[in-house]
Amino acid sequence: MILEANKDLAKTRITICESCVHFRKRTRTCGTPIVGNKVGSKRTCGCFMDIKTKLSFSNCPLDKWYGNDISDKDFKEMKKLIADVGTSINPKQKDTLYSLLRRYNNSNVKSSNCSPCLVSALDDIKEIVKQYES
Repeated sequence: MILEANKDLAKTRITICESCVHFRKRTRTCGTPIVGNKVGSKRTCGCFMDIKTKLSFSNCPLDKWYGNDISDKDFKEMKKLIADVGTSINPKQKDTLYSLLRRYNNSNVKSSNCSPCLVSALDDIKEIVKQYES
């Protein structure tokens, strides 16, 4: 898994955060640092956003970063890919896997035939689907 989000994604995220009513300008955190604040049935994260927005696996607890980022078509394609890949992956599935991963994991990961790399890439797609569904 790529830990660092690409610069465009990080910039988009921090822009969203800076316009949020829960963003604390003085500490540059989401709500109260470390603890967060209760907002309805959810809680702000309390994270230092200049760091969190740069991590590829991060998400917003108030769902302001994701949700609308994945198109329904791509979501269905991810689900189909996960369901169709058994013990082997064909070239078309591999191309789809890496194309989706580049788009939604915001990384420049190169296509690979390495089995552990393919498993890791598919796991990353599963994580994207899991986050989208939650």
